[in-house]
Amino acid sequence: MSISLNAIRYFVTAAKYENFSKAANELYTAQPNLSKRIAELERTIGVQLFRRTGKQVRLTEAGRLLHQEWAAALDKMDQSLRQARAMQREQDNVLSLGVLEGVNISSLVPRQLQAFQNDHPNVNLRLERCGMHRLWQEFDAGRLDMIVTSEVSGMAPSIPASIVRHVIGTNRGMIAINVRDPMAQRSAVTLSMLREESFIALSQEETPQGYLTLEEACRRVGFEPRIIREAASIETLLLYVEAGIGISLVSGNTRFISNPDIRLIPLDDLFFDDVVYWRINPIHPAVQAAVEFLP
Repeated sequence: MSISLNAIRYFVTAAKYENFSKAANELYTAQPNLSKRIAELERTIGVQLFRRTGKQVRLTEAGRLLHQEWAAALDKMDQSLRQARAMQREQDNVLSLGVLEGVNISSLVPRQLQAFQNDHPNVNLRLERCGMHRLWQEFDAGRLDMIVTSEVSGMAPSIPASIVRHVIGTNRGMIAINVRDPMAQRSAVTLSMLREESFIALSQEETPQGYLTLEEACRRVGFEPRIIREAASIETLLLYVEAGIGISLVSGNTRFISNPDIRLIPLDDLFFDDVVYWRINPIHPAVQAAVEFLP
């Protein structure tokens, strides 16, 4: 019998919440995929882990035992891996910074990065762009020391006390819309004006938090968004907009938008935060030095 670490991680997260939607959100996967993985694990080990009644799930006694044992083992393994990787990067004098694809850092931190590098020339600064799913995956695994991402203001994800969240900029939300759409002639819009529009969203697999945020933002003004396509990347999302298939919500600090077929219209009631995350337990010395340069 072979059980993957990913399967155990999926189960431990689902057991923590006893709620597959919340667990899928934390794991940056879609709920159907999580349900499938849990069912496969139950078949593999021959143990029913959850009792399912309608939309509710509850741990069985056997599931509760495995959750207690496996959660402790995973925590210890994750902590030791992060420490080992941090030790290696400290020994190599490496600082790894991940940036969410689509986030334009030219208006955020280039001067700070240059000042940091000038002040600490011996630190090997490594930069990498990632999609949302991979960005958090690499950060959680300890392969990235700091990450720069974008979130709708007021809808930050829940994070443990060992992680610091620092806002470095706030931008107006925008509607990315095809120039031939009649609404493209407006100078500004509100979310409530978009109830009849067709939306393009980043996929639930890529960013379940972002997908849920779109739904929640629209519900706050009284409607359910009609999401007709899901895109695996910001570039694909904008390709759908360019083709006139739908509209999308984006941050005013989004890269790639220099297309004559796409117009950005400011939203009067939605804002995005550009955010840096890093760990403080333990804190990498290069990270400690770098955060002093943040705006």
